[in-house]
Amino acid sequence: MNPGQFELRAFIDEVFAPEPEERVLILVDEPTGRTPMNPDWEARYALAEDWHTAFTELGEERGFEVLPILRHAAAAGHHAPFPESGRLDGRDVGIDDLLDQVSLAIGMHEVSMTSGLAMASLRRPGATQFRAASAPLLRKDMEDACLAIDYEALRERCARLQALVDNAVAAEVAFTTGDRCRFDLRHRGAGVDNGYLRRDKAGMPLINLPSGEVWITPYEGEIPGDEPRTEGTIPVAAEDGSVALFRVEANRVVAVEGESPAKEFYRRLFDVDPMRGNVGEIAFGCNPGARVSGLYIEDEKAGFHWGFGRSDFLGGTVGPAHFIDESTVLHIDNPYARDCPITVSADLIDAGGGRTPVLRTGSYVA
Repeated sequence: MNPGQFELRAFIDEVFAPEPEERVLILVDEPTGRTPMNPDWEARYALAEDWHTAFTELGEERGFEVLPILRHAAAAGHHAPFPESGRLDGRDVGIDDLLDQVSLAIGMHEVSMTSGLAMASLRRPGATQFRAASAPLLRKDMEDACLAIDYEALRERCARLQALVDNAVAAEVAFTTGDRCRFDLRHRGAGVDNGYLRRDKAGMPLINLPSGEVWITPYEGEIPGDEPRTEGTIPVAAEDGSVALFRVEANRVVAVEGESPAKEFYRRLFDVDPMRGNVGEIAFGCNPGARVSGLYIEDEKAGFHWGFGRSDFLGGTVGPAHFIDESTVLHIDNPYARDCPITVSADLIDAGGGRTPVLRTGSYVA
């Protein structure tokens, strides 16, 4: 595919390469009293219909089935579990049951269901059985930007970054606010989202759209006698420009300081359920077409990000059972790409103390 020149059928072949006898499902969520409709969400329904039509036409040519679009109520929060049921062609169906009957699922959600799709992939291990793409907050303008890219080059870039992260026992991150945090990467392996989701995909059969990141869950202290060493201060910028400062000890946010209203917002968020303060991910986004658009799913693919809350779907240990109940489960990503209000310099540290510079003021040097 030529960068900047999106063609949907070519994209489907490049990323998914659906085969005869497959069953394909596209999922969308619908507003609730807690999560009202917005213009981008409404426009995403038309985008989902366009993708559904393209898959259906291709399926008729190649002998795979495309189910009607599954619609369900938006989840309580990003990465909360799926609702029990949804509507398929006007009838109620169990969502987990339906996911267990298809080979390819594409979630085009307002509230991210990446974790739910990841859990479905764990029930049926291997991309030959099931694979999924999660595209929360996807917009039409992303097609010509961060979806129309050189995917072979992206895979090569991700492989180089994954090797660096896998060799590291820590990451030291310096923020342009002057704050610093050291992330404990011991006892973990890196995951990769390189935009490849064909049936011969190795590893977790799950990607985001847009794609392009290498992630790892910091060590969370599950080994008796081995305490997690993630500690420091992480700044998080709110939309109004105020900056909250997260004080992190032993891989948990233990206090929120900084400026209002960001400080009050995040204090309330963590007061609802302290498990939300788990440091659940750091990642290096490397999609060459990703812009800082204000939507985290694209911003995070343009540089460094970290996430707090749930981590089991990324290789960590914190899942829904660790939270008060399903309504308090979440995972929120915070991007620091070059054009974000706050950006970073980052080094990876190996077991011998060797240091590999990866980012300098938001730009890659590795």
